[in-house]
Amino acid sequence: MKFEFSKITRSRLMGSMGLHIKWKKEDKYFHQFFLLDSEGDGIADYVGLYDPLEEEVFQEEARLTGGLGSPFSRLTKKETLNLLYEYAKANINKGISLPEPFEDYKDFLIKDVKVDSKKLFMKLCISLSSEVEFINYMAMRLIANDIQALKYFSNDIEAFPIVAKQGATLLKNTVSHVSGHRYSCVAIFEDHTGFYSQTLGFTLKEEENYILRAVLKGKNHKLSREEIANEMKRTEFIATFKNNNSNSKEKLISILPTLYKVPFGKGDLYTKFRPNNSHVKKSEYIISDDLEGIYFISKKEIVFSALDEQSYKNGLKILSHIESLLLNSEFIFPNPVIYDFAEAKESTFAQFLANI
Repeated sequence: MKFEFSKITRSRLMGSMGLHIKWKKEDKYFHQFFLLDSEGDGIADYVGLYDPLEEEVFQEEARLTGGLGSPFSRLTKKETLNLLYEYAKANINKGISLPEPFEDYKDFLIKDVKVDSKKLFMKLCISLSSEVEFINYMAMRLIANDIQALKYFSNDIEAFPIVAKQGATLLKNTVSHVSGHRYSCVAIFEDHTGFYSQTLGFTLKEEENYILRAVLKGKNHKLSREEIANEMKRTEFIATFKNNNSNSKEKLISILPTLYKVPFGKGDLYTKFRPNNSHVKKSEYIISDDLEGIYFISKKEIVFSALDEQSYKNGLKILSHIESLLLNSEFIFPNPVIYDFAEAKESTFAQFLANI
């Protein structure tokens, strides 16, 4: 097959990237879509489309990359194959099955030592605009124990402090300027053992932009459920709709092709992310600030959730375009409950409310 192009989201510092490769064989095209996870899962998802319609390509690319909040970088064929090789190796090293059908891409897992690994890495990263944004990204990478990223953004730090267990996620980070190029932050994170507050210190090099000179680990405190609820407190706006339209799910996806789907036993949860990662530029980074709306769809109803009033109004306007949906109820909660409902045994939101 002839290589046509390859493009990837510049979202490496967020931990995941969407890769789109296009090949040509005779007069037909083959499109491949990979979700690459830099925090342990390697190649996390794969879809191959043989000779698809242009609309199908657009929809799949939107589905894969819509939640990553990043523009694309073009890659060469060698860079693309090296990247696939490295991420497939992560699957193998950790005993994680490679997504099927493996036959589609097994012959592309080729390493080329001539590729400049640092140059390739930097093509995967967004251009930074401030030291606060840089500190937030470095806190994310430190919590995720992403040594590769930390080393590329430091020239001579030999070891980094271990802050969290494997698979940890940064939930909130509050950055304070100490002096010069020195910053402290309080990171709230979750790993499989619970929730923690961790004080961190970062010193940047004066002579080079966005290069770490030192990273320090301070006090660590395990948080109770009450403490984490207070730290992550967000007002949630919810509307429930009676679902009289068997095609409501398809209609919503056609309106919002970038929705990210997570299946649950009683329905599917679809998340609409914001189109960029501007929330990382704030001195107080909160993971949920990139959520624009959540739609939980079951056979009986649609439950819509948003974390601010404007996003809530926008979501209601979108749902008004779906025929036969009837608004049942509207609620405002002091803390988000949509994920609790998705996991609960009750089949409707009203039943869920009656039992909490």
